[in-house]
Amino acid sequence: MKIIVSNIQRFCLQDGPGIRTIVFFKGCNLNCPWCSNPENINPNMESYRENNEINTYGYEISLEDLEKEILKDQLYYKSGGGVTFSGGECLLQFEKIEELLKRLKENRINICIETALSVPQKYVDIAVKYVDEFIIDIKILDEDNINKINGNVQLYLNNIQEVFKNNKKVIFRIPLVPNYILTDKNMKKIIEFIEQYKPSKVELFKIHRLGEKKYKTLGKIMPEFEEVNDYIINEIEEKIKSIDVDVEYIKI
Repeated sequence: MKIIVSNIQRFCLQDGPGIRTIVFFKGCNLNCPWCSNPENINPNMESYRENNEINTYGYEISLEDLEKEILKDQLYYKSGGGVTFSGGECLLQFEKIEELLKRLKENRINICIETALSVPQKYVDIAVKYVDEFIIDIKILDEDNINKINGNVQLYLNNIQEVFKNNKKVIFRIPLVPNYILTDKNMKKIIEFIEQYKPSKVELFKIHRLGEKKYKTLGKIMPEFEEVNDYIINEIEEKIKSIDVDVEYIKI
């Protein structure tokens, strides 16, 4: 069995506890205009020209070789770290990598995922058997606007219930995107949602333009968004603190 990854990033101190190895899978079923990893939307390998050379986003790797790559850093996981699967949407690969997940748990490797959780429940059913910590995006909970990113509110909520039913550690992450996330109606729903589930933590982050070069290589134009000011960030932080949930603004 081979899968397509775009990058394996080592010695990371975010995206889960301790020192992490992050595996980025290609393929996402959402269409978020602010995405900072456009090379991970298409599930297939993609060629592009740069400096008169042909390069590729993505490469195939067997589960056995991916396991070896992860275990190279096993010594560092004694910090409480482990592997984090990201993307794209990593859960879309979980049927393919279930044997790898089993072996990682046999080696007592902490497993964390970064996910939008907008996937068929069969993938979540696999994840709750092996994943120790879920970093879950909260994007659009407003059913009138969820179609802007090709999402499904009820599917997302059903999956959230499944994760919490299995008593998993959860961090919610909110991208601060004007006109999509930061509408009065959507933010009201988000605050109520956080109050209902009481995650271990909420992380806020501004979107950025670090992926602009990748958009150009893919023949795409990265959309412009107004930058969120500190006053709005502080206001959101205070609302979350008022419902007794830990919150932090992070730089991604």
